[in-house]
Amino acid sequence: MKENVHISVWRLRDAQIVIPARALSVLGDSILAVVLLLRINDSGAGPWAVTGLLVVEALPLIMLMGVAGHVADRRDSRRVLTVGIGVQVMACCALVFASRLVVIYLLVAVVQTAQAFVGPTWTALGPRIVGEDRVGELIALQQGVTMSLGPIGGAIGAVIYGVVGAKLAVAADAATFAVLLIAALAIRTRRNSVVDNATDGSAPRTALTTAGVRVVRADPVVWPLLIASLLVVLVLGGVNVVEVFLVRDVLRMSAGWYGLGELVFTLGAVAGSVLAARVRSDGGRVRGTLCGFMAIGVGVLVDGVSPWYWLVLMMSVVIGVACALMNACFGALFVGRTADADRGKVSAAINGLMQVANVVSLVAFGGLGSWLGIRQAFVIGGCTALVVTILALGTLRVRKVSPVIQGDVVSVSGGR
Repeated sequence: MKENVHISVWRLRDAQIVIPARALSVLGDSILAVVLLLRINDSGAGPWAVTGLLVVEALPLIMLMGVAGHVADRRDSRRVLTVGIGVQVMACCALVFASRLVVIYLLVAVVQTAQAFVGPTWTALGPRIVGEDRVGELIALQQGVTMSLGPIGGAIGAVIYGVVGAKLAVAADAATFAVLLIAALAIRTRRNSVVDNATDGSAPRTALTTAGVRVVRADPVVWPLLIASLLVVLVLGGVNVVEVFLVRDVLRMSAGWYGLGELVFTLGAVAGSVLAARVRSDGGRVRGTLCGFMAIGVGVLVDGVSPWYWLVLMMSVVIGVACALMNACFGALFVGRTADADRGKVSAAINGLMQVANVVSLVAFGGLGSWLGIRQAFVIGGCTALVVTILALGTLRVRKVSPVIQGDVVSVSGGR
């Protein structure tokens, strides 16, 4: 039966439906994100209004991570997906006609509230769609799609906004949600159906807000890598805030050259996703995650001291590869090592914590760049990522998890 491991996810019926539909949804979300930023900017509301939008986008994922994970693990996946995506369709349709900032905030919060439930449900459903042995390939593929279509959607959104205005762009995102809704209804794979609930009803109950974190803490491999990932994400989010100042003000490059950096980062991310899809063991995923941490640290540090823009471009490729490798390897690691009954709560918890890191990075590195300078912010970020890598590696060795890292899969559904 081992030949099944090498069957591509594209040969599976439900994967053929879900992957393109979710890719289209990523494109629509990217269009919407840029259009809302442009609309708020043109309204004259100022930078604090933009910051408010970013907070509104992140807050539901943080505040609801406990209850959303519980719902994803205890309720019929088809029902959660259809209700959640249906709410997103209706909220986006209302956004087409929204003009007041408060109304925009409210509707975006509705979209993100639904996403807090939909996201972990999709993540937990993935292994059942493709099989446990193909989880790494699926996550790497989705990672590559997300990181490549995100910038493309942003560019399309800016063009649509400039040519015909915001309404058509927002309507396009509503249409992509509608396609995703059809996909959720069309797939045959389900999780937490009547049969599942009959077996899962006796599962022990824990505090909703900490259930996912408790599961992750039981794994001696995933937990230290999660802590390290949060700090590296904080660094990445922070340098993204000040990168434009490095390119435009420090290195004196034009806006076009800044855009080129985004392009080569995307190309690197696609390459990193392809590389991550070839990693099939826990040991390889741990090494891939740690290599991603280290490459990000080196890339950010070199950016901070480089006198040449061409070197910054090279580091953009390196960081793109490293980000995709880190995200895909760590994603496959925590999904594969978590028991099926806990995957929703773990996914929701990790997504919520990542959002916390992103929000903190906006404030921390914005202030750091203003206080110490742009180059210094990059140097501090790069050094932080390198120290985090060393500490994560040391923690794994101290815990003597090398037998696990060699490829054994451990269930972490209960305490230890």
